[in-house]
Amino acid sequence: AKSGRNVAVFIDGRSKQFSAKNTNIVELYSMVLRDIAFQATYYNSGIGTFARPSWRSPKYLKQRLYHLIDTAIAWNFERIVLSAYHWLVENYQPGDCIYLFGFSRGAYQVRVIAGMIEKVGGLLHKGNNDQIPFAFELYSATMGKSSRSTFKDAEELCQRFKNTLSQQSVKVHFVGVWDTVSSIGVTRSPSFPETVNGMKHVCVFRHALALDERRVKFLP
Repeated sequence: AKSGRNVAVFIDGRSKQFSAKNTNIVELYSMVLRDIAFQATYYNSGIGTFARPSWRSPKYLKQRLYHLIDTAIAWNFERIVLSAYHWLVENYQPGDCIYLFGFSRGAYQVRVIAGMIEKVGGLLHKGNNDQIPFAFELYSATMGKSSRSTFKDAEELCQRFKNTLSQQSVKVHFVGVWDTVSSIGVTRSPSFPETVNGMKHVCVFRHALALDERRVKFLP
């Protein structure tokens, strides 16, 4: 019988601010029970802030420029992944079930989180938060011959990292995504490890796709 809690991460697509017409991520999150003993939740809008300053304000131009640059080079991508992973490290308890939900770029980000959990041996033990950025770089390095491969024998290092710092029994129970993007910026990027091989390292994976999507950059 299930004895643990549900710990759920929700990550929205880029530039999806809360409004009268929201994404499926917001709609799902609004239906989930929160602040109860058997469930803990985390939501990230994918843009860093809901506040939209007046168009006359210098902050408005700064925010618009920030979003345009993020669209082009996805400089916010890693920060959001690490923030969600950090939340899981702080809130996960043995026996809990991990649920990851995402839309568009957020869908790719939760797949990266699931892949990172698989590659670095679950979640880090509490008290090792300073090692989370290193864990991400080590996970990225397992892509082999790519610009992100900064460690020799990355797979061997991953195993040593698992044995030293990780809760190796942690598995992702469910990943549910809408319209995963195939790249994280204007230019097509190499896929992160464990994101396109069938997601066999999670117990249950579900991917909802738009049947009429014709834009090449938004193919899954």
